[in-house]
Amino acid sequence: MQFTKRLREGVRRGEITCSVRIWTHPHVKPGGRYRLGDGHVEVDSIESIELADVTPRLARESGFDGVDDLLETAKHGRGTNAYLVRFHYLPPERSGAARREAGSRRAARPRPRKKRDSDRLRARVLRLLTHLPDATGAAHDTHLSLEVRKKRFGYFLDDHHGDGRIALNCKSSPDVRDLLQQNAPRQFHVPKYVGNKGWVGLWLDVDDVDWAAVELALREAYLLVAPKTLAQQLAKAT
Repeated sequence: MQFTKRLREGVRRGEITCSVRIWTHPHVKPGGRYRLGDGHVEVDSIESIELADVTPRLARESGFDGVDDLLETAKHGRGTNAYLVRFHYLPPERSGAARREAGSRRAARPRPRKKRDSDRLRARVLRLLTHLPDATGAAHDTHLSLEVRKKRFGYFLDDHHGDGRIALNCKSSPDVRDLLQQNAPRQFHVPKYVGNKGWVGLWLDVDDVDWAAVELALREAYLLVAPKTLAQQLAKAT
């Protein structure tokens, strides 16, 4: 994870702790450490965001004067996906200690449970997308980005940030959010980072998944971003 020269000192001093990157896919992972001079930058989290989420405040937090200044630096190659990376700097004397501590933690961890078979759940979500005109599920590692004409309305997430869960996160209106919370309480949750932006989450790895709730969540999210012509097409079909 590289930083332009003018940002490096701010990162070292701990004044800059986040960065917006525009990539084709994530180039870093939570817990990863990347050299910066004699020290390291350790990634705390990485989250897919929309360019509209890049506010002047976020630009300043990332060490830039404004959004335009940030976007000129953020784009890497032909990437079109925006990611918000949060991190902290480890000076030289702490970098070695942090690596040793992380090694000790890994040694002490119990062996992970056998990975869930998410293929069936992924296939079920993809089948539901076939009922939404022009909806697609674009693969990103183990996840799916749910889109209609390049506008994202949700995610199928498998072991997101190492949580060991399978979930659907998507945009929602307040009314549908309340319905999902009432009708599928064991599945419903407020997802991190995007929950305050009107998104909802449904766990898909519980027993007896309420697929009617999943269908409702997908349909509502789709209608919030789909072009008017496609929304009318869906209305006629149902």
